[in-house]
Amino acid sequence: MSLIQRIDALLPQTQCGKCGHPGCKPYAEGIASGEPINKCPPGGSETIAALADLLKVPVLELDVSRGSAPAQIAYIREAECIGCTKCIQACPVDAIVGAAKFMHTVIVDECTGCDLCVAPCPVDCIEMHPLPLATVLPIVGGLAFSLEEQQARAAKRNHARRRFEQRNARLHREEEQRLAERQARAQRAVQHSEVTLDPVQAALERVRAQKADNADAALKKAKVDLAMSRAQLNKSLKAFGHPPTFEQQSQLIVLQQQFEAAEQALAQLENDAPQVSAAAPSPAKDAELKRAKIQLAMRRAELKKAQTSEAPAAQIEALQHALNEAERQVDAYVTP
Repeated sequence: MSLIQRIDALLPQTQCGKCGHPGCKPYAEGIASGEPINKCPPGGSETIAALADLLKVPVLELDVSRGSAPAQIAYIREAECIGCTKCIQACPVDAIVGAAKFMHTVIVDECTGCDLCVAPCPVDCIEMHPLPLATVLPIVGGLAFSLEEQQARAAKRNHARRRFEQRNARLHREEEQRLAERQARAQRAVQHSEVTLDPVQAALERVRAQKADNADAALKKAKVDLAMSRAQLNKSLKAFGHPPTFEQQSQLIVLQQQFEAAEQALAQLENDAPQVSAAAPSPAKDAELKRAKIQLAMRRAELKKAQTSEAPAAQIEALQHALNEAERQVDAYVTP
């Protein structure tokens, strides 16, 4: 058993937070790291003495600024309970049972007396009662507990610790389940949007995105090549003597040619970039054109049906006019 586990075994397992930690085990970790051993009001002088004996440190007076915590148990005035479940959410060991809008009650054998359920209650129907004397095991006259009493207290602490750990594990599972459900809903929404998207339009969008990525990558590479060529030319000009030798002059000519070629390549890519973006049609315009074509097909079908059924001339004339208008709309989108 590690030192932290041995310290945790001596703490009262009320999980009340009066020590400044979210539970007894975090306080045990703090004590192992050098925190004072007198910050646990529920443990009182008994726990301080046990910790001092374990750690071989001096016994300290209880830090009374953290409040007092006599042996106690929560009690709910059930007639006043509105079933808000706030006390259930606050209980660190799941010692309160009930459901939303129904009466709650405390499981006496599971309550650790942490009083964390008192403050959240919106109707102030929870109060702390002292434990019956038969269940309290004080040190009388400075005498130590008997072996049976020590075992009983240790068993109660272990039970409270297990319920605290089980509750935390349950909350962790529920949070993971909620996260998985949110991710599943988001995935379904994405899949639905992909299904409803026109396959041809989606393919065109992917091609355009790929072309844009390739153009950006080529432009970035051209800029890097130009910078490296410029740096190499400047470095050689500084390193060579003045005037440079014949071999150095030949090398400078080659570097100058490489630099000019890199400049030309970059200029060409920068000139081509606007053309690529301009050539790409707008997705909004594509959608409008698609709707216009659908309207044109519907008008043609309506006119053909009216002509086949020998509808009145006025109706056929109106449908012909609507067909002409639909054709003009399509021509307006197609003509640049």
